Amino acid sequence: MYIVAIHHVQGSGEELARSLACVLGITPYEARPRVTTPGGGPAIVTSFAATDQAHDCAIKLQAGGFTPVLIDSEQMETDRSRLLVRQVQFTPEALHVVTQAEQQISLPYGEINLLLRGAGIISTIELETTTKKKFALGRAVATGGLMMRKKVKTVTATANQDREPFCHLYTTGQPPLVLRQADLDYSTLGENRQISRDANFTWICTELRHRCTNALWDDRLQTRPGLAQVLGPSFDPERHLDLAITLIAQSLLQPSG
Repeated sequence: MYIVAIHHVQGSGEELARSLACVLGITPYEARPRVTTPGGGPAIVTSFAATDQAHDCAIKLQAGGFTPVLIDSEQMETDRSRLLVRQVQFTPEALHVVTQAEQQISLPYGEINLLLRGAGIISTIELETTTKKKFALGRAVATGGLMMRKKVKTVTATANQDREPFCHLYTTGQPPLVLRQADLDYSTLGENRQISRDANFTWICTELRHRCTNALWDDRLQTRPGLAQVLGPSFDPERHLDLAITLIAQSLLQPSG
């Protein structure tokens, strides 16, 4: 699959919506949410099975005044192409990390280009079974009043959503470093260690932002609405987090001209 998005969107929302609608063959009403995303995008506008169709659409978007971004789903960023971090340690000059594969990396703060903070959405269904005894007229009559109640089981389903906070670090020529709140060992923080996992992860992200002065910062993927604005109506925020991450990283790190 080839995903087409637009970025660096500037101008009148109504005029842009009409231009985008003309390219995509949809109504301006349908196109309007895709040209009014915070920061001018990126926002997915369509997808194709064939590469020729995707490139043809990108050419038409560019002719219409848009900056297109193409994502090949086969080359999308996933955990296979990332370095998953287990420990972090801050020094005056560099961030030292140990990955889950026990690889040690020292990364000067000035070489970090992008800090991408977000949260995955994990949905679970919890089933609760309750048993109550209720009066059963038929049973009472059949047994001459010896058995007047029967057990009735009720199953109640409760939908729960949990957040899985993360922060991705991007540098030139190296796979993304991935910090996930649930997977980090916070013992290396020493005197900076906080009283909870949430507080520890927030402290790390704040410290990264403070020290990585050259890095772009993006946190729109922390909420479901933020994810939905990037992914558009065709992609589920719970299933397509990697697509949103890939799109944000690629669009922010590519030249705007």
